[in-house]
Amino acid sequence: MKRLTLYVASTVLYTSFIMILALTAIFFLFTYIAQAGDIGKGNFTALAAFLYVLYEVPANIYLIMPVCALLGGLMGLGLLANNSELIVMRASGQSITQIAKGVLLAAFGLAFLTFLTGAYIAPYFQKKATINKTLATGGNEALVLYDTQTLWIREGNAFIHVGKNDANGKLKDITKYTIDNNQLTAIDHADNALFTNKQWQVNDVSSTQIGKDSSIVYHDKQQYWNNLLPPFLLKIITSNTDYLNLSELIDYIKVNKEGQQSANRIWLKFWQTFFQPLSLIILMLIAVPFSLGSMRSSALGYKFIIGMLFGFSFYIINQTFGPFSLVYNLSGFWGAAIPSFIFLIILGFLFWKMRE
Repeated sequence: MKRLTLYVASTVLYTSFIMILALTAIFFLFTYIAQAGDIGKGNFTALAAFLYVLYEVPANIYLIMPVCALLGGLMGLGLLANNSELIVMRASGQSITQIAKGVLLAAFGLAFLTFLTGAYIAPYFQKKATINKTLATGGNEALVLYDTQTLWIREGNAFIHVGKNDANGKLKDITKYTIDNNQLTAIDHADNALFTNKQWQVNDVSSTQIGKDSSIVYHDKQQYWNNLLPPFLLKIITSNTDYLNLSELIDYIKVNKEGQQSANRIWLKFWQTFFQPLSLIILMLIAVPFSLGSMRSSALGYKFIIGMLFGFSFYIINQTFGPFSLVYNLSGFWGAAIPSFIFLIILGFLFWKMRE
């Protein structure tokens, strides 16, 4: 019994990884083509574009894993059916539930990989991809969220590090590095900053002017900086949770004091981390009634096409319902859960029809 379950699971995992490699290659190609227009900007070379797309691979895999699980399940069970192995299993007294255990075991393995990728691996590499591209292209909009509060800003020839961006819009522990002709010419450190009269009032500033042979240090109680983004833009950018891993996301939720729409965005990202693996399990189990309902090869080919439509329908629904829930101010939980619940109902209906 255990050997049969492991055999079904290994076959389904094998075909699922084939689908992951195939769809990832397609995503890689189209993502690289999308970046081709930026090649030549600053130091953004073809190699830099290749590395950017490579760093985006975990995020793409996370998005397509449920679809790959469904198609891999259909391929794996179809392979067993074409080799008459499913017929032998059924003739030897194995029930559909027992065969489905192997599919479920494979689904749990892929679900764990999906959770790990979405919670930790993809955010890390997405952050790295954004940092590298922004520095290479020399864009002035380079604002990168490193963790729940710390951020970097690039404005012209100045790089500004903000140690803390609190919920009230006050910046703390600010350091500005000024670079001219690839040489560090000045370092300014401020204790805090407040946005007043459409500019940042920076307090307790220690400035170091760096020359070729010497440096000069002086202190100001107040300075006014215009090369920091206004608070409303800081809130928009730092509310982007794509670069936060699960631990940072939980910390972000604890300190977040913003409006309901921003809170929904944060909770949507949080719940999607858990519902994406659940969706994968549901979709892979859908392969069971599609494959075992009929053993004829013509029917299997037809059902594989229908399964593909199911998989890509889920992908589209999953990608559109989250933003839809934000527009209509729905709970982040329902924004993440409803696509899974829809296909859970479909799964129950298919198993019920198969038992008739």
